Amino acid sequence: MQCRRGRGGTRRGNRRETKSTGGNRDGPSQFCFVPLDRHLVRDGPAWGQRGGNGSCVASVTLVASLLSTVPLRPALMDPSSAPRSQLQALCRAYPRAPKVVLVPRSQIGRALEDALARAEGGWAGVTTLIVRHYAEQVAQPRLAASGRAELPVGGRSFLVARLLHQLQRRGTLDGLPGPGQLAGTVAEAVETLRRGGASPDDVQARAEDPDASATFRVVAACYDGYLDTLDAKNLYDDAEVFRWAAEQVKEGAPSVSQTVVAVCDEVDLPERACQFVRVVRDRCRSFVRIGRPAPDDPPPQTAAAHFADVAPPDAVDPPEEDDRSVHTCRAVGAGNEVDAVFRDLLADDVPLDEVEIAVAGERPYVSLIADRADRMDVPVSVGTGVPVAQTRTGKALLSFFEWITEDFDPELLIRMLRSGHLRLDRVRDDIEDETGAVDLEAHEVASLLAARRYEAGRDGYTKALGAAIGRLEEHIDNLENQGLPPDRDRAQRCKLEFVHRVVQQLLNLAPREASIREMATKARAFVEEFGPVDPPSDDTPESERTLDEAARSVLWQRIDRLIGVPVNYEASGPRLAVLLRRWLEGQYVRAEHPRPGTAHVVPLESAGYGGRSHLYVVGMDGDTLSTAAVEDALLRDHDRRALSDALEGVLPEQRSAPDEAQWRHERALARHAGTLSLYTRIFDVDSGEERYPSPLFLRLEEDATVDGAPGRRSAASGRVEGFLPAPEALRLSDAEAWLACSRARDAAPTGTETARTALQARYPWIHRGELARQARKSDAYTVHDGLLTDGNYPELDFLRGDYDGPPMSAGRLETFSETPYLYFLKYVLGVESLDEPALDDEPWLNALRRGSILHATFETFMTTLDERGERPALEHESLLRETLRKELEAEIEKVAPSSEGVEEAAYRQLLEDALVFLSAESAHCRTHEPLHHEVGFGYGPYREKEKDLGDVSLTVDGQAMDLRGRIDRVDRRPDGSLAVWDYKTGSLSSFDEEDPLKDGAQLQWALYAYALETLTGDNVGTSGYSFPTVKEMGTRLAFDPAPYRPEVEQHLEQLARLAATGTFPMHPKARYRTAWTYRGYDRIFHDLPARSRALQAKSYPDERPVPPSFE
Repeated sequence: MQCRRGRGGTRRGNRRETKSTGGNRDGPSQFCFVPLDRHLVRDGPAWGQRGGNGSCVASVTLVASLLSTVPLRPALMDPSSAPRSQLQALCRAYPRAPKVVLVPRSQIGRALEDALARAEGGWAGVTTLIVRHYAEQVAQPRLAASGRAELPVGGRSFLVARLLHQLQRRGTLDGLPGPGQLAGTVAEAVETLRRGGASPDDVQARAEDPDASATFRVVAACYDGYLDTLDAKNLYDDAEVFRWAAEQVKEGAPSVSQTVVAVCDEVDLPERACQFVRVVRDRCRSFVRIGRPAPDDPPPQTAAAHFADVAPPDAVDPPEEDDRSVHTCRAVGAGNEVDAVFRDLLADDVPLDEVEIAVAGERPYVSLIADRADRMDVPVSVGTGVPVAQTRTGKALLSFFEWITEDFDPELLIRMLRSGHLRLDRVRDDIEDETGAVDLEAHEVASLLAARRYEAGRDGYTKALGAAIGRLEEHIDNLENQGLPPDRDRAQRCKLEFVHRVVQQLLNLAPREASIREMATKARAFVEEFGPVDPPSDDTPESERTLDEAARSVLWQRIDRLIGVPVNYEASGPRLAVLLRRWLEGQYVRAEHPRPGTAHVVPLESAGYGGRSHLYVVGMDGDTLSTAAVEDALLRDHDRRALSDALEGVLPEQRSAPDEAQWRHERALARHAGTLSLYTRIFDVDSGEERYPSPLFLRLEEDATVDGAPGRRSAASGRVEGFLPAPEALRLSDAEAWLACSRARDAAPTGTETARTALQARYPWIHRGELARQARKSDAYTVHDGLLTDGNYPELDFLRGDYDGPPMSAGRLETFSETPYLYFLKYVLGVESLDEPALDDEPWLNALRRGSILHATFETFMTTLDERGERPALEHESLLRETLRKELEAEIEKVAPSSEGVEEAAYRQLLEDALVFLSAESAHCRTHEPLHHEVGFGYGPYREKEKDLGDVSLTVDGQAMDLRGRIDRVDRRPDGSLAVWDYKTGSLSSFDEEDPLKDGAQLQWALYAYALETLTGDNVGTSGYSFPTVKEMGTRLAFDPAPYRPEVEQHLEQLARLAATGTFPMHPKARYRTAWTYRGYDRIFHDLPARSRALQAKSYPDERPVPPSFE
């Protein structure tokens, strides 16, 4: 069953109104069945119908595209409207007269000229121009006499930004975005009004109407200021050019009266432009239209609508309808869609200068086509050019502007350095003159920047880096005073100074306040000093320059023009950066005309002018092809209608955009004569969402299969292009060839070597990776789950004399007991988690920093009291507060919080815990005498100078185990024995009073007690933990270490056996082990919970020792 919606409704003036019945030529059917896709879509309101609240009725993209593109139109193939054939007729009718052809775009004009040259073997007297350029040519005498200068296209936004800034200061923009966000949109609205012929009086009258929107009043205020500025600065814009050109023609312009003028149907003619062309029509030698003899419902602002009464030339040798065949292809993802195009055009052996590739949407297709063409060495010319923002210099400058607008966010700067968008070689010599030689590349500068936090804003860099350099200088002085070499610290200081200078030079290019000219000058300096591309040699021809070299040159020239823009605007650096970002996003480079021997890439609406025999159209899915009827937020449709009543012409309404887009797409396909290949996505790989062919795609596909239809459908049509081409299809890369061979591996090999064995021989790591993946999926623990190959590893056994590692610590042993695989990563392989506070999204006062500040505070506080000969009491609160503030400030010098508010909140939270500590210690020290604070052991002679204790070894099973650590606190108990305490700022729930060792995961309290007894000869009567936090209220948890010694030794022996046999299995409940998330080691796994679930299903080998935590 098939039902198509017709184009219902009537026209009143230049606006379409749709009947409430739905406007369906086939009756009031309520459902539309789309062939092939079998999607049932209920009818919504027709385009232009309005909801009760006066706003356009929104619909999902699929429904919108169905309603706007399903209507029947005349047959798309129209031989009589081929532009090249009509232009041939015009040249034959007027062989010697000068001829001007008005085209929608300059690149279309070049395509027409090339097509005419190929067809006629040359041409004489034909010039293709856009209307604006023709008007400028005609008005040249008046332009010269006026003494005025042209307002550059980019200058309009800056002028409007200045006007909006003035309105903002008067409070007119309350509730609206700032000038930076509005400038571009308002500038477009002003241009629409100017080109539409709106007078200041008409605009002001509409602004004073109670029905006018608030946003229109903003546009009206800017409109007056815009015109005043043009007069004050002696400038002119496009509307003035059209007015002067029309007057020049009326007064008699020989260049026009002797010229034959043709205008293409698709040319947009706003009122000012239309008035000029109408005058040209009346005064020129002959005036014709290039297009269909009877235009079908064209958009009101097009030449087809304005000059429908003008007949086009009769086409010369029009192509036959039977010459056209239609191919269709569905693809999984835009990349495969583009691959299908290249596969087809290469397989068909089509001459490239007969190939035109049309894109229904610029993104992502233009960059994909350019990339594929470059990889396959297929020459292409891109009619639209490439967005500057997709070139290396453009990306760098865009990132620089973004960094400024985002308040100098360190993450953006780090990303620029790591992506290669910033080069340092041009500034290195100047910086090293101050810092000394430093061997740092851009990515290394990024890593040094990421290693600390910064306050928000530009000043945060100087504070953080300056404090880090200051700490290093103090440490260097301390080492020198002790007679120790500070070479390592000096090298680190030089590196940080280098980083600081680099950041400072970038900040110098981002002024706090500036004019647009000054900001453009700084942008040019950025490209020169830090840009990723060197300027090409003057001797290098444009055709031999790379895209990046061409983009760098063009961008340099356009920035240079900005420096001389006649309208200046002063604002803050971030506000100017917003404007320049928007300006940059609208810049393109290397817009190319069709060249012999190249496939030509154009937007779909520009296809068919070049007369090439093969047209490949990508992006024919409903989402890409559809145009949403989104109303202009500033120049609303009801304001446009009200203004149109006062104008000679009409201001186009945004709600008609889908109809206009459909008309232009169909006109493009009608112009083409020859093989037509259509491609659509059926799945978007990036978003993971389905896509559906557009109704236009379905209609053409269906028409090609109907008997008697003008097109013939290829037998290869209707295929689906997946990630692998069909067996018989052309391979575009080595990867495709290998994958295709892998898919066909079920066939019997013809020789001794198969594709798989050849692949493994050439790329052995692929085979190893495949084995690892299979092992991970197996039902038993393997070498890829933490079990080294069977054998002995004495160098890992910390109870053997040939152990070659550092002394063990309580933390290492606890990690080994709880998470053996993490122990292997950290202490055997030396894997370190990235510590990049600048990129972390966790709170500044995280658990690690909180514990560090509190530990330092408690140590300093207690040491100060010891030096005074006092014990802690409640009256020492002021000392505790002062100590906490100093330790907090010391931490802030290392890693600054984002704001003073964050700093004060952290202080209040820390103070609450510190007061709990004071209260608990006041009571505890009535019976216990503090002896040592932060006392270390096992760190060697260097630390002994800092009052650390000496080296210590514990005997386990007759073997010595070197141990090191740092005890937070040692007290003398009332009975004379010692008490060992470790401050814990975490939760008491992690500890079990009934199981103090917790399968070896909590050995610290016992090991510290045994070490202290060995070092001092004193008996340690108790050892445990103190919880000086608000949550735990100063609770203490302690045990007598003596009874647990055999169990501790048993755990250590068990861990030694694991190490000696290379047994470091990943725990099946790793997702619940906090050790993985502590310092970010969980980042190693894409999905730690899924990995844990897979391990739970595995069996553990009987011959291997079992970790304590597995039992």
